Amino acid sequence: FKSIGRGKPRVFVYDLPVYIADGIPTRDDRQCDGLVSGSPDLLDCLFGAEFTVRTEIGPLTLRKTDQYAMGRIFLWRIMGSVSRVAHPDEADLFFVPFWYSDAFPTPTTCPTATEIMAHLHHLDAITVGKHIFVSPRVAHNGDVCPFWWGHPWHRGLPKGAVDYNAPVHEKLAAGHMNSVMKFALEDRDCCWWAVGENTHSIPYPGFGSGLDLNMTRKLRKLREPNRSRPILAMGAFGIHGDHKEHSKSLRAELAKECKAHGLPICSGVVLKVIQKSGHTLGLSDGTFTELVTTMLRSRFCFQPTGDTPSRKGIIDSILLGCIPVLFSVNQTRLWPWNLPDLSNASVLLDVAKGSVVDQLKQIDEDRVTQLRSGVAEAAESLAYAIQDGTGDAVEAALYHAWIHTGGRPEEQHLTPGPTVWSSSTQPARKEHHGLLAFGHEAAEEKTPQQRPRWSDTWIGILICAFSIVIGVSISVMVLRSCPKQPGSARGRDKPPFATPAKEDHNKLLGSDGQNS
Repeated sequence: FKSIGRGKPRVFVYDLPVYIADGIPTRDDRQCDGLVSGSPDLLDCLFGAEFTVRTEIGPLTLRKTDQYAMGRIFLWRIMGSVSRVAHPDEADLFFVPFWYSDAFPTPTTCPTATEIMAHLHHLDAITVGKHIFVSPRVAHNGDVCPFWWGHPWHRGLPKGAVDYNAPVHEKLAAGHMNSVMKFALEDRDCCWWAVGENTHSIPYPGFGSGLDLNMTRKLRKLREPNRSRPILAMGAFGIHGDHKEHSKSLRAELAKECKAHGLPICSGVVLKVIQKSGHTLGLSDGTFTELVTTMLRSRFCFQPTGDTPSRKGIIDSILLGCIPVLFSVNQTRLWPWNLPDLSNASVLLDVAKGSVVDQLKQIDEDRVTQLRSGVAEAAESLAYAIQDGTGDAVEAALYHAWIHTGGRPEEQHLTPGPTVWSSSTQPARKEHHGLLAFGHEAAEEKTPQQRPRWSDTWIGILICAFSIVIGVSISVMVLRSCPKQPGSARGRDKPPFATPAKEDHNKLLGSDGQNS
């Protein structure tokens, strides 16, 4: 038997074909498919290549995790989780592995809503809101296909166009997409221009993702609030920034001020990157090492907006124990499922109030310690782990998605299920269109205590019985208080088959009761 409803949702993963229609791929990042389960090559493909930095507690090995790797990491984690179920009737959530990560979708590479729905055999009026789509990007117009934001559409139209003359089945399918749950790096709570109803922001995969347990523990120790950090603030400055958001000018001002103060007040790191089709490439090992080393030595990390309000650096700074310095209210609304109170782990500065360095100097040490404690706590649900059962970014997102759809973790019962194998004896599962189901070890999971079934059952019976008694009592009281209804004086109010009252009958017979 398998305990379900134990605080974690059960997830069914659709086995979509490689191509969904007319040569249109379901995923554009299948480079990890087919690699040997648990191999270094697979972990490098999912989480990025390793690099090492020197710290006071020894070498720390991290990964160059791609900022748009969320989709493939989610899929791999769910496929290897003990919470994954093979039968849709057992599922609390339904994961749909369709996304564009490495390239922007085009009018010729997007399926219609009808083509998508044709593969979702378990979607109905009850389960539609429990289906999860993912965009590993920020879910702006260029990042997703028209079906994402519920537009009837056909290939040949521009992506932003709406086919008002679409067949009824396309309009219905597009309408269903408004109810489907969606994960992306940004949503409308932070960014009104993000598209798609029922979209929820999920954090970037950052430093600290894809680590073994030894490096995870070491990084946790380096985040401790009482650890010495000799640099007040640091900033990483590169080519990012949107002229419309004034982020490029802000970054230039921050870099200039940081350089003017110098160490130990401020340290600037120049990110020399190469971009191709919106996809960041080409940071060298030396740049990664300098960036991480500086963040580990700094108390505050500048995080101005980039092309959009979110940036991977916010997550990186928290995972490395550095307090993120935000410059837009929109940034404080990011990733609420993983960071329910970002104000406890960040500061929001207004550049109109003068020097940002001077503003940071005015924060007292007690507040800095509180913020560092908040950062250390927040980091636990931000990393993308390779172990199951750690409460990482994947499990936090799925848990909150379950609650959002009406899931109730406290309800528990037993149902027949497959044996849960230990990592040493677990048999290999069949491939799921190229991706092995169990690609990593599952962390040991404690079986929660179950409530006795009689408690809920008898409480429910007593409540029902009590309600019935009250209802009957009220009915009796109402009936007793009602006056007797006199016979109607108008014939039209009498039923046609009613017997005349005795008084009326005597009138018909005469005053002495005889026929006149």
